Amino acid sequence: MKPNFIQILCLISLLLGIVTGCNPTPVATVPAENPTVSSPTIPAATTLQTSEPTTAPVITPVAADGYRLAYDFNVAINYEEKQVEVGQTIVMHELPDGVGNLLLVVEPNLFQGGFSLSNISVNEIEVGDYTLEGNQLGFRLPEGVQTADSIQINLTYTLQLPTIPPPSDLYKPQPYGYTDRQLNLVDWYPFVPPLDDLNQWVIHPPHVFGETLVYPLADFNVELELYGNNTPLIVAASGPGSRTENRYHYEMRQARNFVVSVSPNYQVLEREAAGVTIQAYAFSESTLQNQAVIEYASQALAYYSERFGALPRQTVSIVQADFLDGMEYDGLYFVSKGFYNLFDGTVNGYLSLITVHEMAHQWWYGVVGNDQAIDPWLDEGLSTFAELQYIERFYPDQVDWWWAYRVNYYQPDGLIDLPVYDYQFYIGYRNSVYLRSAQFFAALREQAGVEDYNTAIKRYVQASMGKINRPEDFWMAFSDAPGYPFSALRLMYFQNQP
Repeated sequence: MKPNFIQILCLISLLLGIVTGCNPTPVATVPAENPTVSSPTIPAATTLQTSEPTTAPVITPVAADGYRLAYDFNVAINYEEKQVEVGQTIVMHELPDGVGNLLLVVEPNLFQGGFSLSNISVNEIEVGDYTLEGNQLGFRLPEGVQTADSIQINLTYTLQLPTIPPPSDLYKPQPYGYTDRQLNLVDWYPFVPPLDDLNQWVIHPPHVFGETLVYPLADFNVELELYGNNTPLIVAASGPGSRTENRYHYEMRQARNFVVSVSPNYQVLEREAAGVTIQAYAFSESTLQNQAVIEYASQALAYYSERFGALPRQTVSIVQADFLDGMEYDGLYFVSKGFYNLFDGTVNGYLSLITVHEMAHQWWYGVVGNDQAIDPWLDEGLSTFAELQYIERFYPDQVDWWWAYRVNYYQPDGLIDLPVYDYQFYIGYRNSVYLRSAQFFAALREQAGVEDYNTAIKRYVQASMGKINRPEDFWMAFSDAPGYPFSALRLMYFQNQP
C-alpha cells in the first residue's frame, strides 16, 4: 500500500511554503501545485513493447478456501445525497460440514449511521435473529441449509457515505466515502471471509495502520445506476463494464473485491499492455501527471507479466485519490493526489514509485493472496521490491537513487514477519514491512542468484494463484534454489525460523 504518510504530509507542507526537514534527499526542487514540465523522461532504449498480448491464466476457485463464492448486486447511487441503496445476493457452494454460523464482514458499519440493514434471508428463509456489531454481521444458518447444494443469502441495505476526512495523525487515511469531487465505494458491501484450518471465520479487528481484511476469491456481477447528479459523471471500476445512459453493468470473475470510484472531474487515458487495458483517471489539473502515470503503469504491467506471469485481468483502473494515500484493490488502485502535485517530470519521486508499487499489488494481493494482518510482508514487501525491479529494468542509472530515497534514508530495522498488531507505531511497521522487506528480497535474490530467484517467484505465483497464502507457501517455491533454506538470512530478518 502506501509509503511514508508522515513524509507525505511534510512534502505537502513544502507546497504551502513551510520549511521542514522531512524531504529525504535533495533530488529535485519541489514544484508548484500545477508544475509546467516537459513530458516524462522515458529512456527509449529500455521501453518494452507493451501492446503485445500475453495469454492470461484463468484463476479457478481454490478448495482450500473451503467454498466457492459469487456476488450479485443491484446498486443505486444518489450522488447528491451520497446515499447508496443495495440489493445483494451471495451464493455459496461447498460450505464445509459443521459450519453452522455465518459471519460477514461489514466495513460500512464502522461509520455511525453508515449501514442500515433492511432485510436478510437464507434460501428464502428470513433471518430475524442476527448480530451486527463493529464490522461483523453474524447469524445462524437455518436448519437444513448447511446440507444444501448451494446457499443463497439475500440482503437489502442502505449506505450513508461518510465524508473523507482531512489528514490526521489520529487515524489512517480513509478511501471510503466522498469529497467534493470524488465518491469511492471500497469495502462497501458485506462479504464472506475465508475459513481457517479449523473452519473458523477469519476476521481481524481493525487497526490504526495497515490492512486487516482477508479476501477469498469470488465472482462479481454488478448492476449500477447513478442519479441525483446535475453534471455528467465518470465511473472507474475494478472490472470491464458496459453503459446505457446512467446504468452500468460489470462482470468480474475470481477477484478479491469490487470497487467503484465516481467523479464529474475525471479525465481518462487508456492504453493496452500485455493484453490488459489500463485506464488512468485523473482530475483536470493533472493532465500531464496522468500521462506519466499511464506510461509508468503500462511499462510496469508488461514487465511484471514477464517476471511474475500474465495478469488474469481484462482491465486495470488507476484513480487519482482525493486523499493522501495510495491503496490497492483488485483491478483498481488509488494513487495519492499529493504525488501528482509533487511530480516534477522525472522518475525521481513517489508518483512513479507508487504507481508501479500498486500495480505490483495486482499480483501480490490480487493473484497471490495473503492474510494482510498476519503476514503483511508477503504483499507489501514484494510490491516494494517490485519498485526496485522496475527501476532496474527501465532506469538502471537510478538504482542508487532508489535505495537512497526509498529505503536507506530511513535506516530501517526490525523483523519483517510480525503481524500488523505487533508493531507499536506506524513508522516501525513501515520500516520493517515495506523497507526492510525490500532489503531482504534483494539479499535473497543475491544468494539464490537472479535466474533461480526469478524461477522460484514464477513457481510461487503458479502454485499460489487464487489462494490465501502463508509464508511456508513462499518458502516452498524456493526449495530447489541454491542456499535453501537460507537459515542465516532468515535469522537476520524473521522472527519465525525454519
